[in-house]
Amino acid sequence: MNSTQAREISIEKVLQNLGCEPTKSNENESWYLSPFRIEKTASFKLNRKINRWFDHGEQKGGNVIDFVIQKFGFSVNEALSYLEKFDTFFSFQKQIFETPTKELNSTNHIEKIIPVQHVALIQYLKSRQIHNSKNIEQLKEIHYTINEKNYFALGFQNKSQGWEIRSKYAKICLGKKDISLIHNESKTLRIYEGFFDYLSIIQIQENLIMEESDYLILNSVALLVKNISVLSDYDFIELYLDNDTTGDKYTSLIMGKFENAKDCRALFHGFKDLNECLVNGGEIKD
Repeated sequence: MNSTQAREISIEKVLQNLGCEPTKSNENESWYLSPFRIEKTASFKLNRKINRWFDHGEQKGGNVIDFVIQKFGFSVNEALSYLEKFDTFFSFQKQIFETPTKELNSTNHIEKIIPVQHVALIQYLKSRQIHNSKNIEQLKEIHYTINEKNYFALGFQNKSQGWEIRSKYAKICLGKKDISLIHNESKTLRIYEGFFDYLSIIQIQENLIMEESDYLILNSVALLVKNISVLSDYDFIELYLDNDTTGDKYTSLIMGKFENAKDCRALFHGFKDLNECLVNGGEIKD
């Protein structure tokens, strides 16, 4: 992500991510208690129309990069790295809650893990065009608390017993971030960035000429390099990473290291990922 792209990220969403909510707002502006210090009267102004902030107590302001640098003491490169995740975390239209994984480890608690049955979660799956998920062993309904507030969401278990949490409003990880690896005693491995892409391929598999395979769900594309040794166990590797710059980068990386790797993104040509293609009625074919 470059500076131009990062400046387009909504400061409001970053503030939500930090647990900040406005004390008052109108059509163009919102006022917050300063995220830089403890105060009783809101002095932090956000102009949503131009996506700029100004803190009257600090007498400082600027764009979203400036905010992250001021908040965390980051360098520009560190700020850009931090902001990368917001492209994915806030792809939902009405995201209302998200907390970084590193802050969750000491404050979250999983209350119960059950089969998916809540009507809101079933409707959310249907909105993502997933109608056939009952037999997915890794997919559960997770009830959890963060900072003594109760939440529930879909959960997809990873290799380290952590849970990738998804709902209409949340995209976080509870526990340690890791890959999910599904074994079917196959010598073919199919690789996806997120578990909704995996659910999508299971959804449409009957309509494609595809034999069963093992599946690697990265849960974060950055985990691919760390787990690259997993790929050595397979005769065939099929890559279904996102149609974006990051997906291009890691697809090229794997194809450069493994002669038996194949870029299969033509399956959802014209869409960012497999689930986006499914949701938008794209033609998915071999």
